[in-house]
Amino acid sequence: MAKDKNATFTDVSEDDLKSLMEIFKSLSLTISSFISSEFKLKFLLSYTEHECKQFQDISFKEDPAVYNELKWFSKPALLYADRSFISRLANRILGGDGVAETTENPDSWFFSEECVATEFVDLILDYLKTHNQLIKFEKSVKDVEYLHIYYPEDVLLSVNFKIEFDGEEGGSMGILMGESVLKEYIKVPEESSISEEGSDSSNADTTTKE
Repeated sequence: MAKDKNATFTDVSEDDLKSLMEIFKSLSLTISSFISSEFKLKFLLSYTEHECKQFQDISFKEDPAVYNELKWFSKPALLYADRSFISRLANRILGGDGVAETTENPDSWFFSEECVATEFVDLILDYLKTHNQLIKFEKSVKDVEYLHIYYPEDVLLSVNFKIEFDGEEGGSMGILMGESVLKEYIKVPEESSISEEGSDSSNADTTTKE
């Protein structure tokens, strides 16, 4: 199938995404602050951009990475991060100089890397849950081709982040989600608003009767 360079969502506009992008920007600052202060290192996670693409048009780096399948409002989503920054973070936590370690087999990770990767995902999910995001971890793999959650022509929101160590480039992170997730995200504040209006109306009726 031919690639679509002008992929768009049917029922989600750029305005609908503004509050979600604010959450991601806040996420970047919160995670950066926690890791920097907790482990006494200069770590920076920065939201850089978001774009709408078909899954087949999304290029994943050839460098080793971890790919985490998520369920976001019961819909599939993907969180991925470079091994390089996870390795450097694990090395620094263990008292090293923050040097990325390597293995001959890219699918074979050190135990310390596995632990850091798991904790990093937990930090991300815990933060999103504080913003009323119904999200949970499903599974983690080292090759994105092991996951089958999207068709090539599926239109996705691709959210990109960059990572810096001591002011130098240290890797990247990305989040992918489909329109079904975004529509559920948009519904939450709407339903909350309707609920509040109903509560206000009920209170007004009670006051009138009194």
